Amino acid sequence: MASGFQCGFVGLTDAASGPASAAVSPNLRAKATLGYIATLADVLTFSGTSVAGNWVMPATRCLVGSIPAITASSAGIAYSALGVPTGPLSMKSPDTKASGT
Repeated sequence: MASGFQCGFVGLTDAASGPASAAVSPNLRAKATLGYIATLADVLTFSGTSVAGNWVMPATRCLVGSIPAITASSAGIAYSALGVPTGPLSMKSPDTKASGT
């Protein structure tokens, strides 16, 4: 079933509900209503107990610039400064007007 795309870092939180503060993405072309579509290659930064995060399970059939896209059904992990996983990433507000699988 198709689910909404994640756009940028807005609405992403780590396991301790700390919001993402920035994202570095290679995608500068594909946009949805809320902004640029997130990809597997995006690197997220947090200002709370987690300092970084990345995606481990992207969309299987939707590519953005030959890189798998991130949808509401994707999974990610947040890491502490020591590189220890602190928990899963949570997506609060995916773009529901554009979707993929």
